[in-house]
Amino acid sequence: MQFINTTPDIDLAENIVETPRQTVTHLVIPAGEAVPKHHVPEDVVVVPIKGRVVFEDVSNETAQTIVPGDIVKLAPNEWHALEAITDTEVMVIKSQLAD
Repeated sequence: MQFINTTPDIDLAENIVETPRQTVTHLVIPAGEAVPKHHVPEDVVVVPIKGRVVFEDVSNETAQTIVPGDIVKLAPNEWHALEAITDTEVMVIKSQLAD
């Protein structure tokens, strides 16, 4: 078992777990800042741990505000973007699932 501490005093992101099949990233987005639209080839789970952030599903042209207690699950290559309403922290878990 491994316990990992994070810090909110980072510029944008820190990878806190990196294995060949999984990456866990601690993402800090100041209020009013955005992560532009993008996609990744892995399955993704986004878990907000602080703040309020608008999570945009670019392909379906929809958006939803997420807060701690919510979870967003994305399939590989889904286009998405984020915009922080308040100072926000999220955990992003990218996994290459078995075929």
